Amino acid sequence: MKRIFLVGSPRSGTTILQSLLAAHPEVISFPESKFFHYLLYDQFAGKLPGRMEAFFKDEIKRPELLKDFDDSQSVEAKASWFVRVLDGLAAEQKNSVWLEKTPEHIYFIDDIERFLPNAKFIHILRNGMDTIASMYEATRSFNELWGAGWDLNHCINRWEHAMLTSNKYINKYNHILVKYEELLDNKTQILAKICHFMGIEYDGTMLVNYQEKAAKLSLNLPWHKGIERDVKSSNVHKYHKIFTRKEIRYILDKIQRVQGEIAWKVTVEVSEPISDIYAWQICDRLCCTIKLEGIQLGIIELPICDGMVVASVLADAVAAQFAWPILDRFFRRNRCEKGNKLWETLLEPLHRKHDWRLFLQELWGRPHWHLQDFYKPEIAEEVPTITLEKDLIVLEISEEFANIKVDLSEIDVLVKVGGVAVGIVTVAVENNLVSAQKLRSTITRNMGFELCVAVVREALLGKPLNGKQGLRSRLASCAQQRSNLPDSLNAPGAGGIYPQNAVMFGRRSGAIGTSVSRRAALPAAALPEIESAAAIAGEPTMQIPQENEFPKQVFYAPEIIGSKSSYREVSHSVKPQVLDNHSVTKKVPILSYRRISPDGLDAVTPQIFEQQLHNLKNLGYYSASWENWRSAKLAKTPLPGKAVLMTFDGGYLDFFQYAWPLLKRFDFTATVFLVAESIGKTNSWEKAEFEEVQLMGWPEILQLRDAGIEFGSMSATHQPLTALSPTEIVREAAKSRAILERGLEKPVKCFAYPYGDVDPIVAHLIGASGYTFGVSYHLNFSIFDDSLLSLPRIQVTAENALKLA
Repeated sequence: MKRIFLVGSPRSGTTILQSLLAAHPEVISFPESKFFHYLLYDQFAGKLPGRMEAFFKDEIKRPELLKDFDDSQSVEAKASWFVRVLDGLAAEQKNSVWLEKTPEHIYFIDDIERFLPNAKFIHILRNGMDTIASMYEATRSFNELWGAGWDLNHCINRWEHAMLTSNKYINKYNHILVKYEELLDNKTQILAKICHFMGIEYDGTMLVNYQEKAAKLSLNLPWHKGIERDVKSSNVHKYHKIFTRKEIRYILDKIQRVQGEIAWKVTVEVSEPISDIYAWQICDRLCCTIKLEGIQLGIIELPICDGMVVASVLADAVAAQFAWPILDRFFRRNRCEKGNKLWETLLEPLHRKHDWRLFLQELWGRPHWHLQDFYKPEIAEEVPTITLEKDLIVLEISEEFANIKVDLSEIDVLVKVGGVAVGIVTVAVENNLVSAQKLRSTITRNMGFELCVAVVREALLGKPLNGKQGLRSRLASCAQQRSNLPDSLNAPGAGGIYPQNAVMFGRRSGAIGTSVSRRAALPAAALPEIESAAAIAGEPTMQIPQENEFPKQVFYAPEIIGSKSSYREVSHSVKPQVLDNHSVTKKVPILSYRRISPDGLDAVTPQIFEQQLHNLKNLGYYSASWENWRSAKLAKTPLPGKAVLMTFDGGYLDFFQYAWPLLKRFDFTATVFLVAESIGKTNSWEKAEFEEVQLMGWPEILQLRDAGIEFGSMSATHQPLTALSPTEIVREAAKSRAILERGLEKPVKCFAYPYGDVDPIVAHLIGASGYTFGVSYHLNFSIFDDSLLSLPRIQVTAENALKLA
């Protein structure tokens, strides 16, 4: 007899999974017995006979099975009795498996394993926000059955305990962890996996007969209402109508702490070969300690998609975050070896400006040039001249350039570093000629620090930093190896960048060095949403599977570059304004408004908003664009005058009615963040705290678009993203992008995190889903060192006063 226990947090989906499994012809199951809860929990001591009488007499209608029950026996004897009874019930029905579902048995797993060494356990885990909200609501709506309503902390603690307990058993052979959301998304695959674990063949009738089983197993209890509906995901989230923003933030802080404890933790030494990292399928967050020759550089957090993080994605993330200290260590080691002076290893790291000169000298093979020389296109050199008959040329950094003769006004240069494409830059042609130095200076100026990231990734990571080869010769070796591969992107067994047969989405349009340049894995379950967004944007794709085929892995691959995907900067600021010539902007205030309305909770009145705009104008402020600030950050050069960025969250109709006329009058512009699936509807995500009001529809949005207002995404359904799985995060981001870009007929590059809720995993996936800028909430201005995907915004409400110097 196979004995299975189904455990998890209350309200986590145990009943629906039990109903599906109980519909299998070989499985028998029962309403919650709570046997071990009453047997082993001190507070229930003495109550086991009453519980067993209710279970056998009232719930399964078999009172005769109580005849051998003896409350005076030992705990072991009573446990043995209970198991014999369930074995008998299964044998009576000619079933080979019995399934006992009591969520509270999660507290007694070790004891159950002691009584039943061959027992197996199915753990179900559900999104924390949904589970906590469901507990909070159920215990209040049915307190005559649940007891007094559980307070918020108790609900959080119940979910937290279940998550941490289940995680303890993640690698035990007799335990399987199942995500509720994945069960809803992919019923057949998940049920087949569970059946295999249980030792039975999958049977498709489970998906037909489960509703009949559900009614019997749930005893028609009111908190199980709806269990008979189809098993599918819902966009309705209970916490929208239960919790305020403050309560949601409080819950998210608790959830993030739990996620940090259960993350997959590894250590990687970057001077040794970097390998793919495999994790249990249930894990979706990697916490990777990065060491350089034994010294800790820091920690990188990445999403785990489909059970692994491939080496190329990890290497790209390491280079993007730690390129400078790795490069500095390489220079210091080489100086020591070349000069044979051991004491030089003790030197403090060089100044960044000096290191950058050294980097460019080694990269371009010009050891005696000054820093400014690399940016001067007019320096003449004795080099060959070639003729170009098309407008695109491919250049490898480690090779010497030639002058180019061409009968065009400009050419596109696809730049490769160590054989890997890193971007396209556009070079102006003068007198039908582009000099080698003009190519070099244009690449240096336009690619900036991304050159350093690519060089470190291709030439230094996974290799010892000592040795006789310099950067340029290391890159040449890498380029030669790539040229020998039959397919450098995913050549099987030959060092390809991505695994064979993976689905790959090519490079999006956008600035080099932003999220456009970062490699990323994406969850295969979100492929339909990703593919839809890419198709609308016209982005290249490779190896899309046939219908009904499920890909193993999906990647955003910036190395796949279309010949006309070069990025040309376009200013999106409003018409020229009179700037304060005595001021510059080294840090930008990014203001966040919710509603501008004469009435409504937390709304800023038009009168107050008008006064704020008047004050900003008098102080000399003007509206900058996101691209203005990106360019300034890249060059570490202040913007002229006093720049400000204004944003409005939610897309309320009153923005069109009240805010836009005032912005226009004072010559400001703004970005409005839309909840994509709520366009033309109401603010349903604020039911717990604010009145329901109308949002803008497409007629208003398109009119504002034509007037110069920019639009960004605030996700598809306004969920707090740190509480979601990678699949859910990407679906929220990609679905929203597809809806908005289809409607606006232009790219959407800005993303506002609902509730200001962001962490490194969320930021990485939002960037991988097609966004360049991400904004949160903080009480400070944005500075040069801020990540483009984690820009701070200052919330302006009816209560706080806006004061900018």
